Amino acid sequence: MSQNITINSVYNEGELAEVLFKPDNSEVVINLGEVTLPFLFNPYLLIPQRDVYGSYTILVVGTDCPYFLNVPRPTPTPTPTVTPTKTPTPTPTTTPTPTPTYDPCASQTPTPTPTVTPTPTKTPAPTPSNTPTLPPCASQTPTPTPTPTPTTPLNHFAYLFIEPVSGSSAIGFYMYTGGSNFFGFTNSSQPSQNQTQFNIDMNLYMNYSSWTNGQFPNIIVQSVPQTSGGVDSFGNPISKYNFFTTEIITNTVLSKSWYTWFIPVVATNNEIQTEIYINAMGNPTQQDSIGTEPTINGYFVNYTGSTIPMGIYRVYTTFPNQIFRLNNNNNIYFRGSDTQP
Repeated sequence: MSQNITINSVYNEGELAEVLFKPDNSEVVINLGEVTLPFLFNPYLLIPQRDVYGSYTILVVGTDCPYFLNVPRPTPTPTPTVTPTKTPTPTPTTTPTPTPTYDPCASQTPTPTPTVTPTPTKTPAPTPSNTPTLPPCASQTPTPTPTPTPTTPLNHFAYLFIEPVSGSSAIGFYMYTGGSNFFGFTNSSQPSQNQTQFNIDMNLYMNYSSWTNGQFPNIIVQSVPQTSGGVDSFGNPISKYNFFTTEIITNTVLSKSWYTWFIPVVATNNEIQTEIYINAMGNPTQQDSIGTEPTINGYFVNYTGSTIPMGIYRVYTTFPNQIFRLNNNNNIYFRGSDTQP
């Protein structure tokens, strides 16, 4: 256990702060006392010795809002697992099921069949049959079949969330009080690498009111083409499932920020946006293709809130790599680069 970590704040250097440390493999919370920032923490000096991995709560003396630092334990490169041959599911012995007496004229309300929302298929044309034209009870008015309302199939858009460093304490406190161990990318924390908790973390994150009340930059919406060919308004080639060139005008965002894309799986035809073009120096046609972080884009978000349309999304960023942590001193340009199954 030879690691150590420097706890610092660019806004509070030289000030006293109270620091609490919760190791990721223990339920205890360790009070490190009042320290001067920056503070070099050597967990191996504790009794018993600890690793640096876990969450840190830092409260600068004389302030009311803590900020948070999450140090995730590195995930080892997964060893390819040989998928065992599926054992055929045994066909159950047919058990005679008593057929209930059904009165077609009864007033009972039938249980509605659940509708699968993500990708409804076209309703086939009715096939002629020998079914009598009249219902079994002539006096009963047949219930019309509801027409499915198109929702996610029209959601061929990508959504850019901009999380400013200046709002790190606010979003950190919101996520902390919401019960999450993910405190936002500006607090150097990473979403859970468990699908269930990842979904909870991201729904809480996307529901943060500052995305829509003007305290954070407005969410930027961009179209995702479904066919290739031609060029977009910036002269860049159009490639299916890769969102169009997106411009963030100089000084739209007044502090360094994390730029994170949320893209519904229907917009990429269930493929993963493995690479995104970026240029932060004001040139929309000279862009570098950057790989998105696979430990984040490998999970789904079943978003059920109202910040953006409900649906199944993936999350695209470079965290912990700092490439998508940008100043807006020049025009910034993003564009979808590559998707893979």
